[in-house]
Amino acid sequence: MKRSSLVVLMAMLLLASFISYASAESMLDEVMKRGTVRIGHGNTTPPMNYIDEKGEWTGFDVDLGSAIAEKLGVKVERVLVDNKTRIAFLANRSIDISLANISVTNSRQEQMDYAEPPYFWTGKIFYAKKGKFKSLKDLGGKKLGVDQGSNAFIAGPQELAKHSAKKPEMLSFQNSAEGFLALKQGKIDAYSQDAPIMAAVSGNLGAEYEAVGGMIYSPGLYGIGVPENESDWRDKISFILQGMLKDGTYEKLYQKWFGPNGKFPMSVNSRPRLSDTYGDMLYVWPD
Repeated sequence: MKRSSLVVLMAMLLLASFISYASAESMLDEVMKRGTVRIGHGNTTPPMNYIDEKGEWTGFDVDLGSAIAEKLGVKVERVLVDNKTRIAFLANRSIDISLANISVTNSRQEQMDYAEPPYFWTGKIFYAKKGKFKSLKDLGGKKLGVDQGSNAFIAGPQELAKHSAKKPEMLSFQNSAEGFLALKQGKIDAYSQDAPIMAAVSGNLGAEYEAVGGMIYSPGLYGIGVPENESDWRDKISFILQGMLKDGTYEKLYQKWFGPNGKFPMSVNSRPRLSDTYGDMLYVWPD
């Protein structure tokens, strides 16, 4: 091989090695170098994430995202996501974290990873005009509304199948506000959404509506979404969340939003708690 050809070959190998090294940079390195963490939030699902009367982005998810950024020592860049893009944006690396009331499901874990532990317990309800339906059996064959991209589209009919042989007619809406409006206008018989979101969306009209049968179905957990195959980044966010559970940061935010004197008091304890044997068992959930 001629000397000139050998030099070219070595140069190409060095270039390929450099490109390979550069492309191997982890998301954690990227975020710290950038000095900004891009967090995907929704803005139509109070009390988790929404626009308040002052036109400002707010909610429990928003506050939690700010706390994570502070622990990372970087600034926040908030990116608007919806039920469709909150996972897709992780896949194409448009965002670094998705914090948008994402329930942890097996199908979603095939598309993304979650920080550990999940950060909120929730369950779904069927909401309808007060006194219209006595039990879930009465919802068989009725028109039911859910948000687009919500796992209630599958979980709802599965739950009703336990009570009635009549299949419901499922209708999807862009967001909870549209779904609740359709309920008010009589376009659907009941609307299904996560309990804390439904309580906030119903607002002052809550006295006129109720959970059908007074029950919660399909209990689940909200998780902080991160891109797949980024173990350093996933672990970093997990350790930050665990640290916030331990040092009281999470508890302060929870009380602000859901405590007895919070903006949206909840009778159900929906927060993860570190166990007494922290280290042997990381966290426990309310009974």
